[in-house]
Amino acid sequence: MQLDLRDIQGNILRAYGRYGYPHARYFLFHIREAKSGRAFIQALMPKVTTSERWVDPNDPENGALIERPKTTLNVALTWIGMRALDLPTVTLSQFPREFIDGMAPRSHILSDVGPSAHKYWDPVWREPVSNKRGTDIHVLVTVNAQMQDNGDPVPEMEDVTDWLRSLGRWKGMKLLTGHGSENADYQQAGARLVDGDDGTKRIDAQEHFGFEDGIGNPVFEGQYPAEIERKRVKGRGKILPNQQWAPLATGEFLIGHVDESQELPFATQPPRFMHNGTFLAFRKLHENVGRFHEYIDQQAAAYAAYNHVPEKEANITLRAKMVGRWPNGVPLMAAPTFADMMQFEAEWFDIPAIRAKSGHRTLAEQARLDAYNQTLIDFKYRDDPKGIRCPISAHIRRGNMRDMLDPRHSSDDPRTWDGSALTNRRRILRRGLPYGAFAPENRDDTAERGVIFIAMCANIFRQFEFVLQQWINYGLDFKVGNDTCPLLGYHPKNDAKFMIQTDPEGDDCPWVMNAIPQFVETRGGEYFFVPSINTLNMIALGVVDPT
Repeated sequence: MQLDLRDIQGNILRAYGRYGYPHARYFLFHIREAKSGRAFIQALMPKVTTSERWVDPNDPENGALIERPKTTLNVALTWIGMRALDLPTVTLSQFPREFIDGMAPRSHILSDVGPSAHKYWDPVWREPVSNKRGTDIHVLVTVNAQMQDNGDPVPEMEDVTDWLRSLGRWKGMKLLTGHGSENADYQQAGARLVDGDDGTKRIDAQEHFGFEDGIGNPVFEGQYPAEIERKRVKGRGKILPNQQWAPLATGEFLIGHVDESQELPFATQPPRFMHNGTFLAFRKLHENVGRFHEYIDQQAAAYAAYNHVPEKEANITLRAKMVGRWPNGVPLMAAPTFADMMQFEAEWFDIPAIRAKSGHRTLAEQARLDAYNQTLIDFKYRDDPKGIRCPISAHIRRGNMRDMLDPRHSSDDPRTWDGSALTNRRRILRRGLPYGAFAPENRDDTAERGVIFIAMCANIFRQFEFVLQQWINYGLDFKVGNDTCPLLGYHPKNDAKFMIQTDPEGDDCPWVMNAIPQFVETRGGEYFFVPSINTLNMIALGVVDPT
């Protein structure tokens, strides 16, 4: 399938952090006057990064003509932002209800209550909820940057920042402040950086709790060239009845294209306005790192004593069981026990050195790394229906159920297997990065650190909200009652629990982790629409005509 890559914003098809852009800044703007707002969009347009292929020195024959930019820039709009731009009423009125509402009024669906309630949000997100004049969020501008050898952002990042600040001083525009404890005028984010083999810095995918993140992003039709798609689709696409992997339908993520139901997603008028666009859910999630480590340490002491294993082994095992992966990203489906994990690491002993290598890898090294990466993602749950290898309620099992919802899951006849049709309608693209200093030894939970969680999908309600409400914060689909996700779930009064299943034919008893505290708390967020380049141009010129 051929997509018009020049018309699609680049952050939809690319997770920039994985492409060598570990630094990010998120800017929020308020439009005071429609004419200035349109001029603002027009000024941004020449710098908006599209999805066009970049020249790749490791693949000189990929046909790309666009040089990799030092920084990327992308734009998204809230519903009230489009209203501030004087878009036609017919166009505005036909957007989905959840997008018109915005994120704050849907706290009952998103569990933004208790410690995640709006009163605890950063001022830049909280003030619009309290109807403070002139604080409504209209435009989100995201900037990602490459890094220098010492890990600092390239100088162009500061140039773009100064330029955006100057646009925020235009008459009729306002750059909003109030991010974090320092009330900054942008939200900073960045991947963890570690030393490479030559002393320079390289990107590491671990977040603050210590787990490798962003492994299982979906692959959809047209996202990659065919040869790359064949490598990346395994474990990331959809499972066909013949148990092969295939890319998801484009329309699950890009509006104007056929989705998994073989239909075109609903779009407002004019018909091309939403074409090649998508919705974006922005969430600032604070991580209570100290609370997490203290709870695991406490549980590990009891687990170690009962199971007669070293506390370090118990500690790592409990973390893995909660998430569904070991901290290094290896799934429990590939290595269900600590002994299996040690054997797995021994078999792949050379991977850390290959990852840390600066410059080009040899063909053999790249093939070895590709094979390793495949083991991290290419698995199913059909052979583990009772959660013996990976607990039923583990975080990654809740977020992507793979083939768990196959109505013929228990059939012995592969010809009747129905793949993962229900799961395919709930997938989301994740495009965020951690924020705050990486200091696991610092157990002060007032420290500013967590994850900027960005989800992209064609239908906020069916995809993002459903996953968060039904799979993360409810357990009936997993037959675990009201148990929520042990890592991201809402744990009122610290009374949540998590069960680690064991083989019912064996002698071991299941292990129940009780009184799970709140590990993750919302500090802000909003729903945005990411327009195509063509739509941005229509908005800038003021020529959106629904007739």
